[in-house]
Amino acid sequence: MLAVLLGSAAIDDGPSSPPASPAPPADPDPGTPPIGTTTVTASDAPERVHLWVDRYEEIGGEVVEEDHDLIAIRTRTGEIRTFPKGRLIRIVRLLEVEEPRPGMVELRDGTVMTGDLVSDGWDEVVMRIKGVLSRLPRESVVRCRLDLTLEQKYRRFKELMEPDAWLRRFELASWLFDEEAYELARTELREIVAGSQLPEAVELLRIVEAQIAMERGTLPAGRSIERPDLDDDTGPVDLRDMLPKELLASEDVNIIRVYEIDFRDPPTRIHVSPDTIRELLERYGADKRIPADSAGRTRLFRADPLELVDLMFKLKARDLYARIEVQSEPPALNLFRQKVHDAWLIPNCATSQCHGGLDGGRFFLHRRGSKSERVRYTNLLILERWNELDLPLIDFDDPGRSLLIQYALPRNEARFPHPDVKGWRPAFTPSNQRLLRDSLRWIGSMYRPRPNYPIDFEAPVLAPPDLPDPGSEDLGSTEDGRRDR
Repeated sequence: MLAVLLGSAAIDDGPSSPPASPAPPADPDPGTPPIGTTTVTASDAPERVHLWVDRYEEIGGEVVEEDHDLIAIRTRTGEIRTFPKGRLIRIVRLLEVEEPRPGMVELRDGTVMTGDLVSDGWDEVVMRIKGVLSRLPRESVVRCRLDLTLEQKYRRFKELMEPDAWLRRFELASWLFDEEAYELARTELREIVAGSQLPEAVELLRIVEAQIAMERGTLPAGRSIERPDLDDDTGPVDLRDMLPKELLASEDVNIIRVYEIDFRDPPTRIHVSPDTIRELLERYGADKRIPADSAGRTRLFRADPLELVDLMFKLKARDLYARIEVQSEPPALNLFRQKVHDAWLIPNCATSQCHGGLDGGRFFLHRRGSKSERVRYTNLLILERWNELDLPLIDFDDPGRSLLIQYALPRNEARFPHPDVKGWRPAFTPSNQRLLRDSLRWIGSMYRPRPNYPIDFEAPVLAPPDLPDPGSEDLGSTEDGRRDR
C-alpha cells in the first residue's frame, strides 16, 4: 500500500516506521519494500557519525575518509581513527536538522518515538512531542529518521501509478488538496481532466484554481471557492459527501486510553489534577481505601498519578475516569496504531474502492485523515462494535477466530474466508507473516474482560450487505488478571 510505502520511506537507511504526517491515498500493493534512502546533511559540513565499535566502546566523530571497506573519523578530541566497516556493529549517521522536522527516534529498548526532530547531537537527541521538548541521551538512542517532505512523498507516490490510473491519481490530487499543496494539486488535476474528464476532478480543479487565485489576490469579487450545496436532483454529487463523517471527540479518545491502561506497562504520561483529587476525596472519602487522616489525604496530592488511577479503579469511581488525562498512548493502543491501523488496515481495507468508499458493502472505515487520533480511535470502535455478522470482527478471547484476521488471510488458508469480491487481496501473505503475528499480539494485549467504553457511538452501516454468513459458534472467555474497570 502507498500509505505503507510512504511511511517507510523515511530519510535513513534503517527499518521502516509509522509516518508522522497524514497518509496519502492507499496503494493496493501491500508489503512493497521502501523505495530508496536519502541522508540529510548540510552541503558544506563534514558528515557526523556515531560508531558502535564493539560491546564496550562507542565513539562519535566527523568522517574524514570513507570507502567500501574502511571509515576514518576525526573524534571530538581531534584524534584520527580508522575502522574496518565489517567489524563495526553499527554506523549511525547523524542528521543535520536546520529547523524542526517531522521524524522519529528509535530507542534501544525497542520504543519508537515520533514528533518533530529538533537536533541529532553528539550527546543527546532533542525531539518535540506534542509541544513538549524531550531530551534523549545518545546512549539510549539507536538512530533518528526524518519524514520525507510532502513533495518527495508526492513524487514517489506518483512513480507507482500508471499514467491512465485516473481514479488513483484523483485520490492523489485530493490528498494534495487536503495538505494545501494547491500548485501540485492543480498540475495533477489538469492532467486528469485532460485525459479523462472525470467529473470529480473537474469540480475539484475549479476549487483549487479559485483557492490559488484567492491566495494571489486575483479571485473575482463575489466568487466562492466553497463546494455548492446541491439538492438531490440538481447536478452531480460528490460521492465523498455521502460517506459517514461522525468521529469520536478528543474526550472519547482519552476515555478509551483510560480504560486500556495496563499497570504492568503503563503509559509514560498520566495527569490527575488537584481538583480531581479533591472531588475524589469528597465523593469517596468514607471508603476505607481513602486515608482517614489529614496527612494521608494530603499525601494523595503528591502521589504518583498511576497510584491515583489505581485507587480510582479500585473504588470503581467511573464518574471520574474522564478526569484522568492519559497524555500518551497505552502500549496496546500504540501497537494497534503502528502494527495494524497504519500498517495494513488503512492501506488494504479502507481504500475508496473498498471499505473506505461506497463500494465495500455495509462495512465502513474512515480513511481521510487516518493519522488523526480521532479517526484512528473511531476506526477502533467501529471494529469492536460492528455487529452485522454472526462472528465478531475482533474476538478478544480467541484472536485467531477474529474476522478481522480471517478476512486478511489468503482465502485457501482462512477458516472464514473473505467474500470473493473484485479487487480484494489478502494482507497476510507468506512474505509478510510478521503483520499477522503483530495483529494477533495486539488483540491479545487489549484489556480483558472487555470494558464497555462509556461512549455514545454506533458503527456506521452503508449499502445492503454482500457478505456470506461465516457461521456462529459459542465463544469462551478468559481473564488476564488486570484491574477491573
